[in-house]
Amino acid sequence: MRVGAVAAIALLAVVGCSNMDPRAGFLDPTELQRVDGYPRAVNVLTNLDTGYEETDLRYATATDVRPGDLIYRGKDYVIGPNDMLQISIIGLFIPDVETQLIRRVSDTGTISLPSIGQIKAEGNTDGQLEQAIALAYRDAQILQKANVTVIVAEQRNRTYSVTGSVGAPGQYGIFDRDFRLLNAINESARGVTSPTGIEYIYIIRRASEDISDDGATSAPTGATTQPTPDVLAPRTEVPNALPKFLQTAAQGAANAPAQVPSEGPTIRLEGQPMQIQSGQMVPATQTMPGGTSSTVNGGNHVGFEFNDLKEPSDKRVIRVPWEPLKRGELKYNVVIRPGDMIIVPEVVVGEYYMGGHVQRTGVYSLTARDITLRQAVISAGMLDQLAVPERTEIVRKVSRTKMVYSRVNLAKVFAGEEPDILLKPDDQVTVGSNAIAPFLAAIRAGFRATYGFGFLYDRNFWEANNQ
Repeated sequence: MRVGAVAAIALLAVVGCSNMDPRAGFLDPTELQRVDGYPRAVNVLTNLDTGYEETDLRYATATDVRPGDLIYRGKDYVIGPNDMLQISIIGLFIPDVETQLIRRVSDTGTISLPSIGQIKAEGNTDGQLEQAIALAYRDAQILQKANVTVIVAEQRNRTYSVTGSVGAPGQYGIFDRDFRLLNAINESARGVTSPTGIEYIYIIRRASEDISDDGATSAPTGATTQPTPDVLAPRTEVPNALPKFLQTAAQGAANAPAQVPSEGPTIRLEGQPMQIQSGQMVPATQTMPGGTSSTVNGGNHVGFEFNDLKEPSDKRVIRVPWEPLKRGELKYNVVIRPGDMIIVPEVVVGEYYMGGHVQRTGVYSLTARDITLRQAVISAGMLDQLAVPERTEIVRKVSRTKMVYSRVNLAKVFAGEEPDILLKPDDQVTVGSNAIAPFLAAIRAGFRATYGFGFLYDRNFWEANNQ
């Protein structure tokens, strides 16, 4: 009778007192299973449903590939700073004799030529610069019809940069007409170093090199068309000029608005300027150049703060999905333009932690791999006998000083009724238990079913007076 009572109590605990999920085993909740046998497709989530922002803030302003990014725009090379030029002028010193000159364009975009001094080279093609040089010698009455040839020997402004997880990061020249992202990565940068773990490649591009979907050149917001500079760049010499930092300070002082007391006069009390406002004396304030205010205290500015930095409007970040591009989806093989910076992000390096009621707790690596919650539990040897799957918890760092806690029903994840979750570095997965789980584990250990007919009776439940 006592054995029957124990069995009845155990069955009641299993059926009525336990909150075990029916997707788990009936008597053993560690045996996760599917309730039905129908195929089912579920999503894999990258963020937890906690209401806290988990978006990767790297390249937060990136935009997807546009049709204009696939358009090749053929145009002559425009000379820029630091380019190396080979200039040939016939008859400059001796009639019908060619004079060879090698000049590097300065940071201000000029070159120096014999007898005429500085001339503007930046912004011209080689043909335009030939005409400008001939015109400059004619205006100087040195050569009425100069025969000039310009060759850009070193095109420093027709380059792109590659950095990040590539075999050979650095700066490279664009020498092909239709040069694209796959060419830049595989030919110049010697490929991506990690076969997995890279989701996107990012391209930082000057807005002046951007092309709209209709093929027109896009201009940054608020940009204005600059007038064409003069061919000649005359030198301006100011005798006894102030140093640059003094000129800047003098100009800021001249542009600073005059301080007008808003209420009451300003007096000096114990060496500190004070202003009377609403019958009370408060420290006087003065307007600083740039629109910020500070309190004057003994000649020192207290509470001065710089204005917040603004996102540059002349740059654009393009987000290119790497895996589809590797598979041959050429709609992502964008044209590389002069000045582009290609960033191949480093693979995710980190660990996740398995704790609670799993077979093998500890630290696991997810370097360069996408590990889901289901995979992590399987890697940890599944659950132990005291685990309650619906009491699984994931702790995730969403910032350097903040962590969020999220409850996950592991039984539903294994059953395919809830999405699986991608783990991130420093995630802590804990499988919990409850007060009934130890009793159920003891009962399961006491009654073990065989493969035939009948049960094995554990002698731990035997009593001396129960023969």
